[in-house]
Amino acid sequence: MFKLPYLEICAEIFDRKYKNRLLQKLDIKQHKCIHVSIAALNENLVGHELKKVWREGFSLFFQFKNYSVLEINLSIAAEFEMRLQNQEVTAGLLALSFSGGQILSVKDRQQMSRFNLNPVPLTIPDVLSKEMSVDFLITLFSETEVEIKSLLIDQEVIRGIDQSYADEILWFANISPFSIVSSIPNAEVKILHKTIKYVLQDVIKQARKLDLFNNRQKGIDLLMIHNAKKKYSPTGKVIKMKRDHHITTYYTDEQTLYV
Repeated sequence: MFKLPYLEICAEIFDRKYKNRLLQKLDIKQHKCIHVSIAALNENLVGHELKKVWREGFSLFFQFKNYSVLEINLSIAAEFEMRLQNQEVTAGLLALSFSGGQILSVKDRQQMSRFNLNPVPLTIPDVLSKEMSVDFLITLFSETEVEIKSLLIDQEVIRGIDQSYADEILWFANISPFSIVSSIPNAEVKILHKTIKYVLQDVIKQARKLDLFNNRQKGIDLLMIHNAKKKYSPTGKVIKMKRDHHITTYYTDEQTLYV
């Protein structure tokens, strides 16, 4: 999974490329992927200029001049494709046709992506938002008795951290993924907060150098710990792996365990 950097870069590109363009047509192949009628989508979006694109959590938000918002939440198997109107490609799950012959489509062989019109704003902080503060983390950790990795990837608590970047963050912060959050000292929580921002902002910066639209899997090369191809950490320690139900964790014994 290479979600947050991919989506962050997509948001930047789409905001530059499609901003102020008129949405002329909207095609969607599966009604199960939307929570409103196609008629409602057309009424609220088609014929309006796109004004802004941004990422929150694992979703992209497209805001139009009439303040209607389309939320696109990609499944693990999905990806975006940009093309021109005269290019022949296989049909996507969703296609947005903008003025100037520009088409943005969502390809998803599993058809698990979801599209939502005018979603209710969430109070759960995005991992890179100002609401995800040191005080927020300290309070959250003091009230919780779960393992740190489980908390970091819980999208009902913090939006935007997946399994792979949880492992990267915890290794750089020198905290074992099996630590109990309430046992982690406040001084280490402050370091963790800085590490979260640093790791994610740095990987976004590095990902900008990659052509993710032609080879999204290149993003795996940016992972130092959560990477099956690598046997040793940057400090030379053996990278270990543990599977627990649907969670796969990569770590080293040099990370401090708090219990």
